[in-house]
Amino acid sequence: MLDILDPTLATAREQIAYVPRPRKLDGLRIGLIENTKKNSEEVLRRLAEKLEAAHGMKLEVLVHKPQRAPLKEAQIAELKGRTDFAITGVGD
Repeated sequence: MLDILDPTLATAREQIAYVPRPRKLDGLRIGLIENTKKNSEEVLRRLAEKLEAAHGMKLEVLVHKPQRAPLKEAQIAELKGRTDFAITGVGD
């Protein structure tokens, strides 16, 4: 478990329980979170293509979210259970 320090609070620390890392990369399902900045989707799709070619992964879900906005519950639900990991990207 890693400690995360919130710079907006003087002494706050939040513990985050991360899911275990996969033991192998072969065949994992990719989720992409695109933030609508210029070139964001293009960069993410190219990265997914490279992962597909190298490890047999599959792009399963692509969600679009406005810049600086959190994911909506429906978007999180779309990623859960259908993906093994997600990559979020920026553009420009």
